[in-house]
Amino acid sequence: MSNRALAQINDIDTELSNVASKLATQIKDQGKKKVAVIDFTDLEGGASELGRYVSEQLTVDLVMDRKDFSVLDRANLQKILAEHKLTATGLVDPDNAKKLGQFAGVDALILGTVTPKNQSVGLTAKIITTDTAEIVGATKGEFKADSNVEGLLTHTNAETASSDSPAKTPKADLTDDKPKVVKSLGDLRVEMQPLQIVNGSHYLLTMTLTNQSPKKSIWVALSTDMGSNVKGAVTDAGGSEFRGEWNSVSGIAFAASQNGGFFRATEIRPNDSVMATVKFGSYFNRQISPGNCRLQLEFLIGHNFNGSFGAATEENLVTQIPAN
Repeated sequence: MSNRALAQINDIDTELSNVASKLATQIKDQGKKKVAVIDFTDLEGGASELGRYVSEQLTVDLVMDRKDFSVLDRANLQKILAEHKLTATGLVDPDNAKKLGQFAGVDALILGTVTPKNQSVGLTAKIITTDTAEIVGATKGEFKADSNVEGLLTHTNAETASSDSPAKTPKADLTDDKPKVVKSLGDLRVEMQPLQIVNGSHYLLTMTLTNQSPKKSIWVALSTDMGSNVKGAVTDAGGSEFRGEWNSVSGIAFAASQNGGFFRATEIRPNDSVMATVKFGSYFNRQISPGNCRLQLEFLIGHNFNGSFGAATEENLVTQIPAN
């Protein structure tokens, strides 16, 4: 491949963001309301860390894109697949896709392949419905096979083939082995991934919010002041503070508490989850650095909401969290 051609290939994170944006538009156009991203594989269904990385980043990018649909978090997806003995590659079968749709409440799946091409890697992504396994959207991309991508490609996770499988082809492993920080605020369980450093200037928090009540919905919002600031911050080891603004929140409503109530909220149904992200930056362009940080966020949580107003309690979350 010529140097000019290589120069036209995006790096992996930029290309995945582009792919997610195209998929989000197609999902919205199809009227889908909840989707799940399955681990990407090679052409033979083999698993790699690259396939897991692609699905993880697409999940976060889709949540951040905010186009009137929700995304099933990976922890719940893994649990559902294990409970019902479904595999990622088996979901192209209409019956299996329909089962996942019923068990997880999703109406579309995103799956695809990553394929090495000399100095680059090609990516294809498809949107399939869970009721018929029909392909209703697709896109593709390509990114450089740099040293980091090569390392992800060669790190393969083998899964023992089932007894009725004709070949012991490694299947996609959905185990999420990243360390998490977990806090409970009443019925709300908040599971946080380590902070991601974005472009050297922001911290990105990705969290899964789960309603632990088996019977009642809860309504959740991130608390803001009367301006545009999220009530919360990331403080690094040196004492530098990074704050989030309202336009840096995805996947969850944000609202200012007034007279014990709130005006916007995200419903989380019994035993269901939503994924949300918050980006934190510095007003003084301070440098981001890896290491342990202090995270503080304020949630507004209520059990009754009429669509325009609900009574809420303020719940403060404070924890230590790593950044990498």
